[in-house]
Amino acid sequence: MPVDADDELDASASVSRPRVTRWLVPSGVIAVFAIAMLAASVAGHPVFTPGDSTPEPLPESTVQQTAPPLGIGEPQEQGDDTLLRIIAIVMVVLVISAAVAALVILIRSVLGYWRSRPLRRAAGSATDATLSAEAVAEPIPDAPTMRRGIAAARAAIDLPSDPGDAIIAAWIGLEETAVDSGVGRGRSETPAEFTLRILLHRPGIEEPARRLLRLYECVRFGGHRADDGMRADAARALAEIEEGWR
Repeated sequence: MPVDADDELDASASVSRPRVTRWLVPSGVIAVFAIAMLAASVAGHPVFTPGDSTPEPLPESTVQQTAPPLGIGEPQEQGDDTLLRIIAIVMVVLVISAAVAALVILIRSVLGYWRSRPLRRAAGSATDATLSAEAVAEPIPDAPTMRRGIAAARAAIDLPSDPGDAIIAAWIGLEETAVDSGVGRGRSETPAEFTLRILLHRPGIEEPARRLLRLYECVRFGGHRADDGMRADAARALAEIEEGWR
């Protein structure tokens, strides 16, 4: 059975990561323990020597002299005691730093192992791309129906009537043609958007189709009074749309 190169890399990585993680934690623990033992051996304990408990005889004198009492159990050398304290503090700081570093390395290793863990691959069902594309493909509008509707819109734009009424009648005729083309309208589509989508099934007519829609909306909803120039512009747009649907 052939083995994929990616599977071999995943397998080798998954084998090496546990080995590194398995040796990293004991090594960190041993290093911290060794540093702690070294600190304890160097610091040691301060040594106290008992003072001479037998007081020296006082000289005979008529004047009473006062002397400070001798301390018992004073440290032998103050300088050595201070040096030991400094060494102990330094070693404690080193031990804490080593422990923090080992903890950070351990956390990073665990996170790296978790992120690079091999994921289970779910086997997908085999599908035919051609059949799927055909299933979601949009129906094509009926070309003869579209050509008849565009011709009727051109006839409506040339009627001797008000230019605004002619433009509205031409676009309404295209909306009725789009409904009869055999393509269903979307739930969120307006009639104008649906008509424009149907017209744009043919390439090269996007600009005249949108220009005709702008003229219709300007007259129908914009309150603009159309003139013969706007009628002529709409007629040219319809001629270009008809040419694209031939």
